[in-house]
Amino acid sequence: MEIRHLQYFIAVCKHLHFTKAAESLNIAQPTLSQQIHVLEQEIGAELFDRVGKKVLLTPAGEILFRHSMRIFDTIEQALAEISQLNGLERGQIKVACLGTYLAMETIIEFHKQYPNIHIELEQLSTEQIRHKLLQNELDFGVVFLPLADKELESIPLYQEKMVVMASKNHPFAQKKSLLFEELSNAPLIMMSENFIIRRIFDQTCHEKGCAFTPILELSQMDDLREMVEQNIGVSVLPSLYIHSMCNRRSIKAIPFINTQIERTIGIVYRKGRHMSAASLELIEKLQAFFRKR
Repeated sequence: MEIRHLQYFIAVCKHLHFTKAAESLNIAQPTLSQQIHVLEQEIGAELFDRVGKKVLLTPAGEILFRHSMRIFDTIEQALAEISQLNGLERGQIKVACLGTYLAMETIIEFHKQYPNIHIELEQLSTEQIRHKLLQNELDFGVVFLPLADKELESIPLYQEKMVVMASKNHPFAQKKSLLFEELSNAPLIMMSENFIIRRIFDQTCHEKGCAFTPILELSQMDDLREMVEQNIGVSVLPSLYIHSMCNRRSIKAIPFINTQIERTIGIVYRKGRHMSAASLELIEKLQAFFRKR
């Protein structure tokens, strides 16, 4: 049995679609089908049920997928240990954040110090990060804690406050602080309800007996910030995000005087995963960055 046959098999398991799996592997679909057939012949069992356009794992396929993931995890750990022997002269780190503002400054500093280490930084949702960690497609993620999953470990980094973001032309910009209830005096623009920062805000509203209906709900913080800059409304966002825009004199962050809306930012990684020297160094730099906040 060849390693590449298992790589092909895992790709089909993840996509449950031969054409998409072939595209991800950069091979032709007939070639992939032929190689899976060779693997099935060698094992002596069918690995997939093909019902119309649907592809499903057979019981034998499920067993092989489970063990194949362990095999590749072991190979990855071996490569990580070998990479450690080379120190920080080269390597690769795959990281995902809820917002790139959480890690961008640290990654720029890291790259200047270790220019030969390749970093892949993605902006993903919490669920996407969790899924990729469990599939061993990330070294670690930066998310809001807690993230409940028995397969994941976490390292708290920072307790971040949420504040009001307003245009410099909005009356709020003249205030040093705001009562939470004053939000009723302005059109409110918020992230969509599936975002954790929105759920934290809604929970605070519930606890204080307030009911605010946003005039706009968006799925990108940068789009929301553009709306605020145009003075269409105000928003409530993480202070670190707003301060990362400190070169923009068109917006202002105003803290609440009677309410603490906080969330914990932390690192998550798969339990038992062997971390490369490069990943550990980046994690240490992130910890140092947030200690200064």
